[in-house]
Amino acid sequence: MKPPPLWEVFPELVATAMGRVKADFVVQNATLIDVYSGELIEGVNVAIKRGRIASVSRVGSVAGGEVLEADGAYLAPGFLDGHVHVESSMLTPTGFAKAVLPRGTTGVFMDPHEIANVLGVEGVKLIIEESKRLPLRFFVLIPSCVPASTPELETSGAGVSVKDVEELLKLDEVVGLAEVMNYPGVLAGDNKLHGEIQASLRAGKVVDGHCIGLSDLELSAYVASGISSCHESTGLDEALGKVRLGMYVMAREGSAWRDLAEVLKVVTRMKVDPRRVILVTDDRSPKDLLTEGHVDFLVRRAIEEGVDPVTAIQMVTLNTAERFKVDGDLGGIAPGRYADLVLLRGLERVEVDTVIVNGEVVSRGGKLLVEL
Repeated sequence: MKPPPLWEVFPELVATAMGRVKADFVVQNATLIDVYSGELIEGVNVAIKRGRIASVSRVGSVAGGEVLEADGAYLAPGFLDGHVHVESSMLTPTGFAKAVLPRGTTGVFMDPHEIANVLGVEGVKLIIEESKRLPLRFFVLIPSCVPASTPELETSGAGVSVKDVEELLKLDEVVGLAEVMNYPGVLAGDNKLHGEIQASLRAGKVVDGHCIGLSDLELSAYVASGISSCHESTGLDEALGKVRLGMYVMAREGSAWRDLAEVLKVVTRMKVDPRRVILVTDDRSPKDLLTEGHVDFLVRRAIEEGVDPVTAIQMVTLNTAERFKVDGDLGGIAPGRYADLVLLRGLERVEVDTVIVNGEVVSRGGKLLVEL
């Protein structure tokens, strides 16, 4: 469910900002969490037209239809999970959306390698088709290692070939190639794996990584292939080495692996520029989704580890959007962007009150307001 493209709708956004036409929806008197400048700005009004933001202003409110009075509450961009396997939640995309939308998550970048190992390309397409009708935005990365090992070690239900990758890359919902787990294959020149990476780079899309314990030269070789992120760092030194080579480091706090505290020391101890750090879940059990939360939990954990609250929110919004090359539409509250917003009653506690997607309220007070 996407708003119209910007090229089509921008004349209406301009007219709305200039007061010639009414906004569809206005959030009034919010404290803006500006992830671009790192500021908290009080008394901000956000006007929305056709699912996109028309204006962000402190000067005066734009006339509109529905008005949401924020009463000074914090207004953040919709939260993004930069690496997740939805199948690990034991939920369908619809069930997953029901669980995470009230938590402030409005988009996920998912690697459907579990379903691909069983159904191959058809499984990836099934995920995409179901997600199209949901308010939660699903961005798909193509599983790079299907089957995950050799036929001698694993009986897989399907495979994903270079040709399959090339075809899937043509889909709008696909943003890149998922975690390249076979890092020995990258270093050794495996033809199939190199072909998948080449196809993704040729299409102008990203390649996600998965590498553990590589030496300096091995890591350089891995990064030289065009792989530009990794969620497998478990400690400070490993994370720091990747940031220094230009990778996005994904600090993971899921149900199986909890590395966030150690990885975030690159920011809290080493004072590295946090713009290359992203918070991700990787996997999340139904129990943890219900009791701890989703991306809101990641932000709380980062704040507990000493990360500035605005910086922590950057790590699940702008940083993520920039990494996946979708920051023209997502990741911040600015004119022209999708109107995906989260109203927070408490900043450090990340108390999600209201969730807005495409300029429509989808959740309030932890209750989903739309039928899925």
